Amino acid sequence: MNETNELMPLILAGDGYQLTISAEAEARKASIIEKSAAVTTVFSNDDSARAQRHTRSLAAMRIEVEKSRKLVKEPVNRIGKMIDAAAAAFMIEINAEEGRIKQLINNHAEEVMRIKAEKERIEREAFEAARAAREAAEEGGIAAVIAAKKATAEKLEASADLASTKLAEGIRFAWDFEVIDLHKLAEKEPELVRIEPRRAEILAELKDMEEHGYQVEALASTFGIRAFKKPIVSSR
Repeated sequence: MNETNELMPLILAGDGYQLTISAEAEARKASIIEKSAAVTTVFSNDDSARAQRHTRSLAAMRIEVEKSRKLVKEPVNRIGKMIDAAAAAFMIEINAEEGRIKQLINNHAEEVMRIKAEKERIEREAFEAARAAREAAEEGGIAAVIAAKKATAEKLEASADLASTKLAEGIRFAWDFEVIDLHKLAEKEPELVRIEPRRAEILAELKDMEEHGYQVEALASTFGIRAFKKPIVSSR
């Protein structure tokens, strides 16, 4: 019989909706924990060797549980993928239609904003025309005053027509952005970016330095890293 299949009834059992821990597994766990509790200090190599025997027992139990956990979850995961695939296929037309209608709404909202901008432009021109009329009046040019007032009235009338155009209910405009130069953003506004070290790549680079005979600690410090070695206890 397959070793993995033998593990499931010994540790975990279930159908994806119920889960039980076997009595044998509970007993094995209690025994391992009781024995490992005897390790309270490590003062010598012999102490370290005895302690590592206990870590191997604990690790073996952990690995068995992990294997049985995956085995119990596998049917549920498979069903979950089938459910996701069926839902995704069903939603293709729904999503497409929703996107199409939203685009129409967005197009209308953008047109409303264009009209609003046009209204503001006309109002600015009307203001300038009114100012010109006042200046003309001060200079005594009656014909210029009449012409300026007429132009102002026409512009205000056009502005009033445009003012009747409003955004539909449920539509709003919110700021969004796209970064065109990440380095410049980090330089000018460092609080607006997040820089994180890539741990796996850094460790690989340190290992490569060592393999090529470099002084790892000294070289790593030149680009802002304090490199050091730490003990790793093997569970094998």
